[in-house]
Amino acid sequence: MKYRELLERYKKGLVSEEERQMIEEDIEKYEAIEEHLSEIMDMDLINLTISKESEQHNEETIKIKKSVNSRLRKVILTSVAIMITLLIGIFFVISPLVDSYFYDPAKVSVGEINSDINFDLYALTELNMPGYSLTSDVYVERQGFGDYDIGFFLTNLFTQEKNYITTKIKRGEKIKNYTEIIEDTGVNFMYVKYPIGNSNQINEKKQRVMNHVMQLNPVSYVSANLTFEKDLTMDELRQLEIKYPNIDFIWAGIRTAPHNDMPKDLIGINLIRSNKIIIREEIVEEKYPAFHIFEWLVNPTGYESSEMSLEAKAYELHYKSLLQYKIDRKEATKVLDLNPRRLEHYKSALDYTKDNGIKTFGVLVYANAKDLIELVENESIKSLELNQVLASKGYIN
Repeated sequence: MKYRELLERYKKGLVSEEERQMIEEDIEKYEAIEEHLSEIMDMDLINLTISKESEQHNEETIKIKKSVNSRLRKVILTSVAIMITLLIGIFFVISPLVDSYFYDPAKVSVGEINSDINFDLYALTELNMPGYSLTSDVYVERQGFGDYDIGFFLTNLFTQEKNYITTKIKRGEKIKNYTEIIEDTGVNFMYVKYPIGNSNQINEKKQRVMNHVMQLNPVSYVSANLTFEKDLTMDELRQLEIKYPNIDFIWAGIRTAPHNDMPKDLIGINLIRSNKIIIREEIVEEKYPAFHIFEWLVNPTGYESSEMSLEAKAYELHYKSLLQYKIDRKEATKVLDLNPRRLEHYKSALDYTKDNGIKTFGVLVYANAKDLIELVENESIKSLELNQVLASKGYIN
């Protein structure tokens, strides 16, 4: 009989005592085995559950870490982007915006290539500094927010010494903690600046200076200021230059007020012997004829030979152009000129030429002592001032 059939008979109570006892022993044995297996399975299930929960927890942790890292990267990248944007904004947007409210010497608007300050300083130096010339491009270093460091060479035309001038322009003001742009011209043309001496006093002073010059070696090289008894037109001045070829006529002071009035400031122009071209642009010459004398002499647009000599016409146009340029460059004039009233003086000087023409009251000359004596003795010279004396001319032609 099969065990399954025996088990069925046990369930129905049809087995003998021996069969019943055998089956129950088997049942007890299997219950013990089942209990043991059950405990094992429960532990495996628990371990499996813990393992799954651990894996799930690790996955969650990894996801959280990835999310945090991603957010952190985004924050860092955003911060960096914001900083870069701010820096770009400061240097390329805000700084130029601030610069636009003040004089910008690095700006290119007068010409098409050279920075504006090259033309600004050229006109400033020539009008106001007898015996000096701008002899280099102007170095401009932008420090940001309307702040600039400036450097350039001025040459003393008598000694040929080059002076490196530095200054700082900060938000529309020239800071004077460096070398000055305009040096003190001292007692130049005293009797024009202060027309208070009578003719006898002026003549006595002139004679004292002449006596001193006469004691010099004839080849001594002299820098002197001469004023005329009568103002000369530009044509008359040019004839005087031709008459004395051995004398260097350097700078001509231009009359800006009646003889008996005390002028606000002396202004004038460099003459052919001292006029130097450092920068040139056709667009500047078109708007300001003879801004550089030699440029116009090469192509004398609008010149009629019947009115005056070519050089004299160049002097007139040159003077008017320099004044008009300084007037047009209002902001630059206020920043670079030491005298805040200089702009009004330029305007009044230009207006004065409309009714009175352009005439010179005197000139700065460089000459050997013997040639200077000849000029003073033969021409109508009102006053003579001695500036500097060298043993001889440095460059002999």
